[in-house]
Amino acid sequence: DDMRAHPNPFVIVANHQSNYDLFIFGSVLPKRTVSVGKTSLKWVPFFGQVYWLAGNILIDRGNAFKAKNAMLKTTDTMQHHDTSIWMFAEGTRNFGEELLPFKRGAFQMAVAAGVPIVPLCCNSYRKTMRLNRWHSGNLVMRSLPAIATAGLTVDDIPALMEQCRSAMLACIEELDRAAQHAA
Repeated sequence: DDMRAHPNPFVIVANHQSNYDLFIFGSVLPKRTVSVGKTSLKWVPFFGQVYWLAGNILIDRGNAFKAKNAMLKTTDTMQHHDTSIWMFAEGTRNFGEELLPFKRGAFQMAVAAGVPIVPLCCNSYRKTMRLNRWHSGNLVMRSLPAIATAGLTVDDIPALMEQCRSAMLACIEELDRAAQHAA
């Protein structure tokens, strides 16, 4: 399923293994997509400024009021600016291990805006990639069918999170097998 074929807006949720994910996933995202990251990213020299200037959204997870305002901004962005949002549903890197429990943010945004969720999965490249070699390893990605959120409420979010996480777990296991056979 090519996510670039989906009409905007939607929320993309992806598994998060390393800082390279911004470049890896970023290479397949459709136009008019911004990501949500933690405010500490703005202090990374050069990258932080470029990240912010590109229109990506920074959330202060330690400040509930500011985090809620940022979430409202993302909902407005999706509904009125024909822009999709990309988030790492785990909230932090899993370092190529099993998918961590999901945070609610991406799902709350999708339900609030009434837009679908598109899971985007990458194999566990962190375990096998050797970036200091010419052929550093195999990377396999897949977007899953969109999950509709229209008509859902906050009460539906736990089941929505579990549906998405289960589908992504199964997909990542399949991608890991495919990457091993391609090696």
